[in-house]
Amino acid sequence: MTDQGSDPQYERQVKTFDSLVQAIDAVLEQYGKHDSLDPGDYSVYEDYWGFPQVKVSIANLKMLEPIVIRKLQQVIRNYPEWEIVVAVVHRPNYKDWPEMGLYIRRNEIIDGLQRQYFPKEFQGLAYEGARRRSVVD
Repeated sequence: MTDQGSDPQYERQVKTFDSLVQAIDAVLEQYGKHDSLDPGDYSVYEDYWGFPQVKVSIANLKMLEPIVIRKLQQVIRNYPEWEIVVAVVHRPNYKDWPEMGLYIRRNEIIDGLQRQYFPKEFQGLAYEGARRRSVVD
């Protein structure tokens, strides 16, 4: 087994991951507070697990506004093999709501939000070019 720390491909992936995390954080901090600022609106997972994705948790539904998601998609377009996985972890309903979120890719948004759980003002969220999540996603 190869030590990943000395694998040039792995090192490139980690650099790409770190760059992407910084770019995502730069977008999100324009619209809310990082989870380290209690109570925060979002959190970006900064551990690379070997997959071409960055995971983001959204605690404040305002962070799901179309402008925010559109800007995240603009970021991911610079990383064509990568995706941003957005998970909704709305604090008051964290244990009551099913798992849901978005997959943001350079050319599509896969929408797995279950809006019937959202307050009325967020039930109409729509993303240009998005498609509903299917069983093959």
